[in-house]
Amino acid sequence: MKTSKTSEPHSSADSPMLIDIDNVSVKFGSDIILKDISLCVHSGEFIGLIGPNGAGKTTLLRTLLGLTKPTSGSIDTDETVIAYVPQRGNIYSSQIPISVLEVVSLGSQGNKNTALQALQKVGLADIANRAFTELSGGQQQRVTIAKALAGNPQIIILDEPTTGIDEAAQQAFYDVLKELDARGITIIIVSHDIDVVLNLVTRVVCLNQTIVYDGKPEDFKIDAYMPSIYNAQHRLLHHHHGEK
Repeated sequence: MKTSKTSEPHSSADSPMLIDIDNVSVKFGSDIILKDISLCVHSGEFIGLIGPNGAGKTTLLRTLLGLTKPTSGSIDTDETVIAYVPQRGNIYSSQIPISVLEVVSLGSQGNKNTALQALQKVGLADIANRAFTELSGGQQQRVTIAKALAGNPQIIILDEPTTGIDEAAQQAFYDVLKELDARGITIIIVSHDIDVVLNLVTRVVCLNQTIVYDGKPEDFKIDAYMPSIYNAQHRLLHHHHGEK
């Protein structure tokens, strides 16, 4: 396991480095999707990846997962086990019948004891035998996290995990993430909900083809770092602050 090459303010110098992205660029034809991305992810970090549509967030995730090859630069994961949680858990809806336990067991290579332990971590062990299709969107996403945990990953990457989930379910979902963070699991969450991210994570990475901010959430200034596409949203959400 590597140790940090730098004592960055958002990372513990004593935490192992799990991912080292070194000057990565990705082009599709003549289109530049990512440019000169350098980023280290350390054990125990809770990172929020934000940016507008077209900023390259999905491409960065695909590159981390080995699904997209960098045009230049390198990514060293040091054999880190990475689990991916997609936008919605209903990818299993067509597999009928399939129980919650069976879904989670896909992540544990059929080991049901490990799957049950993972369900306990997300507070859903009591519905292990229910059909996956009977669950709400929020419950499905928590099951998908359990499936990821069943593979004993060092990092969990979540891509817009609360899309289409009601507010109450979102809060329950975020509570699960807080518990996983407290357990020391490294988390990277991609979200358009900036205010939630800033109150949830310990490190913010703002991407717009290149990294425009990487640091503590309390130091992140939305108006300074976010593109104009988000400024209007921020003004709408915070009109009560006196902005007309």
